[in-house]
Amino acid sequence: MDDAKSLADSYFEEIEATIEIRQSYTNIVVAMAGPLMGALKHDKAAQTAIQQALKYKTVDPSTLYKPMIVQIHGVFENYIRSVVRAVIEERFEVVELYSSLEQGFRNSHVAHAARVLTHVKSGNIQGVAYNFDSLLTNLGKGLSGQKGYKLNPEVYTKLMGNCTAERLEKLFEAISLPEPFSDALGQNAQIKAHFDDKTKGRVAIRAKEKLDVQINLRNDIVHGDLTRVIDLTALRDTLGFIRALSAGLDQLVRAA
Repeated sequence: MDDAKSLADSYFEEIEATIEIRQSYTNIVVAMAGPLMGALKHDKAAQTAIQQALKYKTVDPSTLYKPMIVQIHGVFENYIRSVVRAVIEERFEVVELYSSLEQGFRNSHVAHAARVLTHVKSGNIQGVAYNFDSLLTNLGKGLSGQKGYKLNPEVYTKLMGNCTAERLEKLFEAISLPEPFSDALGQNAQIKAHFDDKTKGRVAIRAKEKLDVQINLRNDIVHGDLTRVIDLTALRDTLGFIRALSAGLDQLVRAA
């Protein structure tokens, strides 16, 4: 769990740094171009560099912000995959025999593995190569009562698609985690601060609704909806929400 959260945080910080770099360009190069040119009047090379940089001042920042929205969601989806992997490895694969696992979990695992195996003839999943032999071997070991089985955690997320609220709920249920949008999520300090709301039940509901709104925004951008315009406020709001949601889910999973 530590690795999953640490990796997500490092990516979120990179995105935040990119935002700051863009703002620094606006605040220094564009806003202070006159004083800078005056101060550097004896340095023609520096003046030329500033003039070159100013050529990009009319570029719509939405061109930069849109792919950053997609990247934020990519970090979140990777975080969820990492959480699933950590939970499976830390809580289920430590059980010596597959038959000793709780029946509901075994049913869920077999169902998810079976969905992945429907792609075995194509040799890939949505155009991406996948080691079906490994899954078949591990599934065979588990079902036949052998020790040393693996659960192939990726079967739970390989066909998940966009991480909508409903899919997140089903995923957490499949690996025996608490409901993600319960009052427990609403107790997290970061997500309460994001919504400026201290009522845990209301915060959880707002988080669930907002995730789907953000997913729709992400999909519109990916599918080329040119009517979508992203400004700095919207970008910061998306980053702040996804970071807060990740923190809330991290706290929830650790407490389970």
